[in-house]
Amino acid sequence: MFNTTSGNVPPGGGEVGHPPPVDAAKQRLWEHARLVWALCLARIKNPHDAEDVMQTVFLKAVTKIHTLKDPNRLRPWLLSITRRACIDYYRRRKPTVPLDQAGPLSAAPNDPPDRFARLHAALSQLPPKYCETLCLYYIDGHHCASVAQSLGISDQAVRRRLVRARLMLHDLLTEDPI
Repeated sequence: MFNTTSGNVPPGGGEVGHPPPVDAAKQRLWEHARLVWALCLARIKNPHDAEDVMQTVFLKAVTKIHTLKDPNRLRPWLLSITRRACIDYYRRRKPTVPLDQAGPLSAAPNDPPDRFARLHAALSQLPPKYCETLCLYYIDGHHCASVAQSLGISDQAVRRRLVRARLMLHDLLTEDPI
């Protein structure tokens, strides 16, 4: 085994045929931070709660990185942790009172929401599989093949989801002009 303190780690990060050291794998986790953030935000809809879920995801990933057998599967592994963390978030969530029922803090009814809020509201109305596909493709900037690998579906299925998601999003954004 290599001693990282003495600097005798090979350039590839580990011995040939062996996974890279855990520290290198932990460092690779941060390459996917934007993707995890986008997925958390797409599913949670609240930036502060999405940050909390993202922190939970990375905490779990860092503590369980040693269980990852194939370093090439880091991204799908991290996405599955993210999906499960978002589900856990909704399971733990306590019911809240909507702002319009809370009293004087509600906004005036004639205030038009900004573009981001409208888009975010429309995205939240999409079925999760379409929302996730859109986020991976547009927010994280991945190609269809990369999205397909992350979701465990074919390239053609990704393209179909993108077409359907864009049509649904268009309908949602044009049916209720504000």
